[in-house]
Amino acid sequence: MEVGNGPAVRTPEAPGGGQGMVGLTERVSLASGRLEYGATADGGWRLSAWLPWPS
Repeated sequence: MEVGNGPAVRTPEAPGGGQGMVGLTERVSLASGRLEYGATADGGWRLSAWLPWPS
């Protein structure tokens, strides 16, 4: 699965623990999957996850 968005208009940050990507990475790793995320060249954001699917 892959999701992304273009450059965002800056808004005040919402309160939170700041552990979203850490938690997602841990869960995907527990399932023997892969997670990649980060800023794109145009200032957007991209998240890509791969999880094994039993046949």
